Amino acid sequence: MSKKQPILFVQPPMFPNEQPVERMELGGFKCTYCHGNGWFWGLDEYGEHIKQECPVCKGKKRLKAVVTIEWKEEQ
Repeated sequence: MSKKQPILFVQPPMFPNEQPVERMELGGFKCTYCHGNGWFWGLDEYGEHIKQECPVCKGKKRLKAVVTIEWKEEQ
């Protein structure tokens, strides 16, 4: 089975002093906490089964990664 795997190549910009920080957002990752369902089975105050929203993805089923790169001199 094939697997989607995003790859990020890191390369310093041409003028790192003018652009010392880069920020990228990569989305479309299935939530691993709820396995992409967006909810869990829970119990209400009467002990009956109810759907509860996933606390990580907030019911959206997907997550995004925010990658920040800060360019500095090497110590």
